[in-house]
Amino acid sequence: MNDQKKERGKADKTYARFAAFYDAYVGDYAEDIPFYLELASACPARILEVGCGTGRILLPLLKAGHKLTGVDISPEMLALASEKIKGQGLMKHCLLLHHDFTVGPLPREYGLGLITFYTFNYLLTPEDQRRFLENIAQSLLLPGSTLALHLFFPSPLLQPETAGQWVFKGRFRIQGETVLLHDMRRMLDPWIEERIQAFEYPSGQREEIRTLRRWVTPAEIHDLLVSCGFSSPKGITGTTRNDHIPLDPQTPIHKDLIVTAIKHA
Repeated sequence: MNDQKKERGKADKTYARFAAFYDAYVGDYAEDIPFYLELASACPARILEVGCGTGRILLPLLKAGHKLTGVDISPEMLALASEKIKGQGLMKHCLLLHHDFTVGPLPREYGLGLITFYTFNYLLTPEDQRRFLENIAQSLLLPGSTLALHLFFPSPLLQPETAGQWVFKGRFRIQGETVLLHDMRRMLDPWIEERIQAFEYPSGQREEIRTLRRWVTPAEIHDLLVSCGFSSPKGITGTTRNDHIPLDPQTPIHKDLIVTAIKHA
């Protein structure tokens, strides 16, 4: 347990440092937003987003008229999200919470839970993954409530020739300066990807941020969801419900995946 607390403490510090770079890194990525808007359109209750970051998903859902609670383990990320949402005059429909779902649930009031942009992959042990999903299940309002998780596929497995190599990812404007981003990824074992992002400033200053993410196979997430109180897992590799099909645990999927499941009685 002490080792797990140390890892969570390291993660908190990493996210605090990463907050300043997050918006520049994520940029205008919006491929997942239409699917979340579709899911939200069928939910009359409050929506929960776990790993909300600086509000990339919160803002379009709020603009569509939904009420949301955004949760993150980084106070720095939440502060940036609050600034954006207040700037749009939408704060009355949004609650931002500093909360860790590996520790406990929130009150049972949500009709839809969104675990966005690889948040689940930052849980490095099966024990943390299980507690996380069980606590979210307890926070969903009724049987029939939907959960969606966005999962990543490790690039070192997809493109082995890039493993351990620095790759230039582009130029970004951060606090008025043009910063170069280089990215290096490698697998530490069959499941854990190490990612190091190096931000280089015109002054020569170099800021490196290291994160670890656990790859979750379709079979693993299927079994986890079912054991944590969910049913009917489906997977989507596109951006519309037409691509949304029952999740086959035996079918390997070599790309990012959004999985949905239904809370059962």
